[in-house]
Amino acid sequence: MIKKATTAFIAIATSISFLFLSSPPKSSYHNLLLSISDNTSISQHLFTLTRRPYVAGSQANAEVAAYVLSTLTSCNIRTHIASFDVLLTYPVSRSLMLTSQPPDPPISLDLQQKTYDGDPYADVANEVLPTFHGYAKSGTMSRPVVYVNYGRVEDYATLKEMGVNMSGTVALAKYGQIFRGDIVANAYDAGAVGVLIYTDRKDYGGGGGSAKWFPDDKWMPPSGVQVGSVFRGTGDPTTPGWPSSRACERLYGKCL
Repeated sequence: MIKKATTAFIAIATSISFLFLSSPPKSSYHNLLLSISDNTSISQHLFTLTRRPYVAGSQANAEVAAYVLSTLTSCNIRTHIASFDVLLTYPVSRSLMLTSQPPDPPISLDLQQKTYDGDPYADVANEVLPTFHGYAKSGTMSRPVVYVNYGRVEDYATLKEMGVNMSGTVALAKYGQIFRGDIVANAYDAGAVGVLIYTDRKDYGGGGGSAKWFPDDKWMPPSGVQVGSVFRGTGDPTTPGWPSSRACERLYGKCL
């Protein structure tokens, strides 16, 4: 299930504390940056901003915006916080169970990314949103599963040549090659009623059995999964092409 929210926060630097009558040379911005920061302060700011999750529309997001506002203001950069009413989705619940022919029992998957020994962020792991795809449609279903490789148009063409009927099925697709939103759209066009996208070790886990993964190497760990939006546009879906300001026009009517 998905719930919706309509508020996000962002700190915007609108102008610096002195006015140039004409565009200054790039060196002026360079000198300004050097005058208000150093490696130590930049490192500290980066640590603070990445210390915990701050999903748009959340209290943590508002706190990060306030931190950025305070930091820029202390550097004499005129700054303010602007609010935008946007359509956002959050996971309420999700589950995945694989069923097979009796007498084999069903298998319930954990769907939980694991922490690791020495993880400096383990204490805030419970603040991370459960893995889900933004703007994915809510629903519950139990249907046959068809493996569709990367879920590309050519993959469905191959399945059609093989005589596979996708109508009423759940497409099982690997991440990679195309945008996840296109994976969903292609499955819908092929007649599927649901899509399950997974991260294949071949593409993101180092391939062979001797591969190491984070934090020992760059590869995604076994419990890791890619997350993100399946929306195929940009910005707020209710205001395509223009900012979601409070009094703006929206696809479903006026924002009060």
